[in-house]
Amino acid sequence: RTVWEVVRIVTEGFLFLSFFLFGVAAFLGYDGIRILRRVFSHGILWIAAEDFLYWTVTGSCFFLRLCQENDGRIRGYLLLAVALGAVSYYALFSRFLMKFLTRGIISMKNRLKKVKKAATIRMNKLHVKKKQQRSEKDNECEEETPR
Repeated sequence: RTVWEVVRIVTEGFLFLSFFLFGVAAFLGYDGIRILRRVFSHGILWIAAEDFLYWTVTGSCFFLRLCQENDGRIRGYLLLAVALGAVSYYALFSRFLMKFLTRGIISMKNRLKKVKKAATIRMNKLHVKKKQQRSEKDNECEEETPR
């Protein structure tokens, strides 16, 4: 084999690896959407809009990547690389990451709710005190004015 053939094979290997990582990144992005759906309730229209936007962006990025590397020619082994990357990520990391991040975000959300509730209670108490002070002033003013 010539040096150029070896360089070409190595280049194709790196291309395969980069599309494999694209598949991992694509599924990781979708996991982000799935986590948000678990933490915040979504209606069917909102879910459809998220999916449409996700697949539009992901498909566009994939196509642009193909144009950069292969002048837009679709090669089967690159599709295989993306699929293998997505399946590998799902099999090895997705469940753990989903569980871990969902629990963490829900815990943070609950803490923020408690802080909001405590702040609201304090604000309500201040509001009630101000009302009492105003009514006391009004009563004092009424007592001082002759009728």
